[in-house]
Amino acid sequence: MKKGIIFYIVMSVLWVKLLYPLELMAQDNVATQSQPNIIIKPEPPLGVPTPISLPDLGDVSSASLSEMEEVKLGDRIMREIRKDPDYVTNWLLYDYINQLGRQLVAGAREEKISGAAATGEFSPKFEFFTVRDSSINAFALPGGYVGLHTGLMGLTDNESQLASVLGHEIGHVTQKHIARGAGQGATSSILMLASLVLAIVAAKSNPGAAQGLAIGGQALAIQNQLSYSRDAEREADRIGFQILKATGFDLHAMPAFFLKLQKATGMMDSGIPVFVRTHPLTSERIAEMQDRVRIEGGQKTVLKNSLDFYLNQTIARFEQESLASQASFLKDYFQDLQSQANIIRQMQGTFGMCLLAIRDTKTSEAEKHLLKAKELSQRLSSLEVSSKTSEVFDITLGQIAIQKNNFSQAISLAQQTMANFPASKAAGVLLVQAHYASGNYQEGVAWLEQKTKVQRDDSTWWNYLAQGYEKLDRQSAYHVAIAEKYVDEGALPAAIKQLTIAKEISSTDYYQLSEIEARKRQLEMLYREELKENNKLPKL
Repeated sequence: MKKGIIFYIVMSVLWVKLLYPLELMAQDNVATQSQPNIIIKPEPPLGVPTPISLPDLGDVSSASLSEMEEVKLGDRIMREIRKDPDYVTNWLLYDYINQLGRQLVAGAREEKISGAAATGEFSPKFEFFTVRDSSINAFALPGGYVGLHTGLMGLTDNESQLASVLGHEIGHVTQKHIARGAGQGATSSILMLASLVLAIVAAKSNPGAAQGLAIGGQALAIQNQLSYSRDAEREADRIGFQILKATGFDLHAMPAFFLKLQKATGMMDSGIPVFVRTHPLTSERIAEMQDRVRIEGGQKTVLKNSLDFYLNQTIARFEQESLASQASFLKDYFQDLQSQANIIRQMQGTFGMCLLAIRDTKTSEAEKHLLKAKELSQRLSSLEVSSKTSEVFDITLGQIAIQKNNFSQAISLAQQTMANFPASKAAGVLLVQAHYASGNYQEGVAWLEQKTKVQRDDSTWWNYLAQGYEKLDRQSAYHVAIAEKYVDEGALPAAIKQLTIAKEISSTDYYQLSEIEARKRQLEMLYREELKENNKLPKL
């Protein structure tokens, strides 16, 4: 087993919702129930679903993960996370978090922070995502993946506080805390894995027993990891502070948010024994951040939040409360915001009501709420919200247009958004959905064929492409697209099987057959290498 396993365990805890989570952000959990939902519906699954499996993480005897091992481990963990129903596939929220994350990473690179370079031996490919969970948490994974709970977005007062959290997690990545921690925690992390595997099994029949098993196995590992964890958290704080300063965010936001976390936990440091804490004491970290601000930060900076910040806070809350049983509660929550005197809260509440109406396909009601939310946004003073444009209103209007069968409007809005925000995944998904909903599969497929040439590693596009090929009765191409989807999901045997089917039903086109055969051989070679890495290569 591999040395980075302690961080994979963290994710295992997240997935099975054990009651004793090990957090990678600097706070205690405020554990409340969370539920799933979306604005832009995810593409329906195609083909045989790939199983969720615990990867072999390698030999624990090594001191640390190499750069290549860290990237591979991160990719494998993310493939499992994306299968989890609490992985948020709302692409508006995804776009916003990644836009903010890219801004912070650019600041880290301008500051020449170690480990942040875009090129070189260790150049992480940062990707930011959200998890549908009401607890207050964020975490870093090997290879540059940074996760954010929807509950944390609701706790932030401003964009600088949200940036301080992401900056902290970027610090964990750039300083290779995952890889460094793997070596230090290798021996005791085996205990944690064993106890958590038992806990996962026990949870199906006895949640109380599962909690006890998890706590017992983690006790030794927590004690062994504690000293390193404190140092790592302080270092991540320092890097996050540098990043905030480089990108022009309010430096006071970091200690201010730690104070909010302290209040949110309802627990004071003095009542918690030091040896059972996996992170530095909150009061210590607040004091250190306040000292830094006094020395370097000067006067408190009054920064305007972007419109995107407020709208995506609303989206995060909508995503978090998604069960049908929560509909009444969520409606009451948004209506309460609408009744407040603050125009920002009125806008958030009205936009939230729009999202509820879209979910219930109440098109006229959704359109009315959206127009009202947009009107409220225009009434906001320039002192309150920055003039930066947002994609949220246009994409949401495009979703409503599809429900109204106004496909040309939806396509126009998607194209306009892509022109203004070239990196927008939400706009690309809207464009494909509009083409497909109108029955114009040829146009959607043509766009996706170009998209998958430049972005092969996103299974979303392959999944949509497979849908289009199926509708156009291009069966061989359908199986090829499904194969590439499986490649992105790490299911090489399933991908090879799909290419075998594609070859068997392909036409007599020699060029097409050659392409399929070449790709099949390539995947077979990759699979043999994967087996060899796991010491599972079958004897020939």
